[in-house]
Amino acid sequence: MISFIIFFFFAAVAVIFAAMVVLHRNPVVGALSLVASFFALAVMYVLLEAPFLAALQVIVYAGAIMVLFLFVIMLLNLQHQAEPHTRPVQQFLGYTSSAAFGLALIYYLAKFGVTKLPEGVFVADARTVGIRMFEAYIFPFEMVSILLLAAIVGALILSGRTGISSTQGSPSASVPSTKMPPATPASTHSEEVR
Repeated sequence: MISFIIFFFFAAVAVIFAAMVVLHRNPVVGALSLVASFFALAVMYVLLEAPFLAALQVIVYAGAIMVLFLFVIMLLNLQHQAEPHTRPVQQFLGYTSSAAFGLALIYYLAKFGVTKLPEGVFVADARTVGIRMFEAYIFPFEMVSILLLAAIVGALILSGRTGISSTQGSPSASVPSTKMPPATPASTHSEEVR
């Protein structure tokens, strides 16, 4: 009974922080909310007797992927900017497409959702996950890696600075002058030390 209470508590935590990811305007707060949601999912994996998946959730997603997200956010140096006003047509299309997507998702889950757990013991050790990932799901696994690479390249391209004036056109103009004072002879320096 206590495991059900803990499971649904962390399920609610995961949903709340996932909603914060979507609704909050600050990208750093959104990324940290995603980390909290990942940790709540890891606790649910432990309660479902899948500790290997919980460890993967913390190490891969809450660790590596979120460090990558925060690196891209810091690299882009996102500032809070005033958003331009949207047209009423854009707002209408946005709201109707979101509502249509939500209704289609509810219909799909009601019609094709899994209502009964499969028979047999649930196995989630490293060997089983590795065999499934690199035999049956090797193509999606590689596509996700290519997608992450494209996202990194896109972030680097987007972070390029534009609007350099003509006085700062040359690379040497942007570097400040760092001239050193003339060196003093060693004999005068040694006399000052004494």
